[in-house]
Amino acid sequence: MEINFLNYIFTMLIAGAGSFGGGIGGVNIMKEFALGWVANFEQTEEILSEMLNITAVAQYGGYAQGITFAAFLGARTNLGIPGAVLGVAAFILPSVAFVAVILKIGEKLYKNSLFKYSINYINLIAAGLICMIVWNYAIKLFSIDLIYPLIAALACFANIYFKVNPIFIILGGALVGVIWRA
Repeated sequence: MEINFLNYIFTMLIAGAGSFGGGIGGVNIMKEFALGWVANFEQTEEILSEMLNITAVAQYGGYAQGITFAAFLGARTNLGIPGAVLGVAAFILPSVAFVAVILKIGEKLYKNSLFKYSINYINLIAAGLICMIVWNYAIKLFSIDLIYPLIAALACFANIYFKVNPIFIILGGALVGVIWRA
C-alpha cells in the first residue's frame, strides 16, 4: 500500500486545523483522503470496511478519535509506525499553534484595563446564557412552568451579588406571590 508522504502529512495538517475545538471536521477530511487512497487498490473490501468503521467511531468521539484515525491511517500505509507518529503530530500541530497564538493575544489584551473589566461582564452574560439554555431544555423536557426556580435563582443572585437582606427578599417574594395569584 503506497501513499504519498507529503500528501498524507498535508492532509493531517488540514484535518487538525479543521478539527480545532472538535474532531468531527477533521475526521471528515481524513475520511475523504482515506477513501481516495483506498480506491487505488484492487483488494479494497477489507481496508474500506476498516476505514468506514473507524470513521463512524471517530465522528462521534471527537478530537481524541481524530487522533486515533490519524494514527490508524499512518500505520496502514507504507510508512508504518513512523507514519502513525508523524500523522498524529501533524494532526495536533495546528491546535497547538492556535492555542499559542490565542494565549499570546490574550496575554496582551489582559493588560488593557477596559478589556480586563469587560471580561467580568462577559462572564456574567455567558452564565446568563447558560442558565437560559438550561431553562429552555428543562421546560421542553419536563413540560412544566419553571417560574419558581427562576424566582429562587433571582433571590440568590440578589442576595449574593447585590447583598440584599434576605428579609427583603422574603417580603418581596410574598408580594410577588400575592400579585401573581390575584
